[in-house]
Amino acid sequence: MEKLENDLDIYYAVGNANTQRQENELAAIIKKRNSAGWKLISTSTAIVDTKNQFSNIYLFWEKNS
Repeated sequence: MEKLENDLDIYYAVGNANTQRQENELAAIIKKRNSAGWKLISTSTAIVDTKNQFSNIYLFWEKNS
């Protein structure tokens, strides 16, 4: 019987600066997870600092094991 696993990555402090760096880091996270058999099922963002325009990105994953 297959077991469904769930996991969460939180990418902190995504602001307006260093956009290309942040895109590269997120792409690396997604590539690493996909190669380990995880499937990205949902994403969400939350503003954590309105003054500096920082937000968190939440990546929700699932995997059959």
